[in-house]
Amino acid sequence: MKLFITLLITISLMLSGAAETPAQQIKPQRSTAGRARVRFDCSPRKLWRGDTLLLTMSVPHGRDLAVVSPDGKFFWLRSWEPENREVTAQWFAFENVRRLRLATNEVAGITNDNKGLIFTKTGWYRIRLSDNLETDDGTPVYECKVYYVHKFRP
Repeated sequence: MKLFITLLITISLMLSGAAETPAQQIKPQRSTAGRARVRFDCSPRKLWRGDTLLLTMSVPHGRDLAVVSPDGKFFWLRSWEPENREVTAQWFAFENVRRLRLATNEVAGITNDNKGLIFTKTGWYRIRLSDNLETDDGTPVYECKVYYVHKFRP
């Protein structure tokens, strides 16, 4: 009887939103059968301060998008954040975005819970796209590289 009452209380709390199930914290993934090879391209390959980077992707594609700076800093542009409904909605919608423009003097990403400008140093930047960038389980990761010069175009 105690188990039955506990179960009823737990179910009513979950339905009311007062209790969160562990499944709500698990990042949803497409099945491996639903993953097709993704075409992912970055242009131009060389950027100057104030230029716009164009990402072109076949759809659907992974929902995680990040940039790795020349010094290895990892900036999230699209990520799973279950506590933030707006960010999560953008994350779900992102898999159907064919083109994304990133202005080098404006685009910011999240790193270690801080938001900051991404393109701040001259060097090679790696743009990474995947269903899950937080695993090493063999989930395909698509990457392109661009060289950025932290000066205005001559």
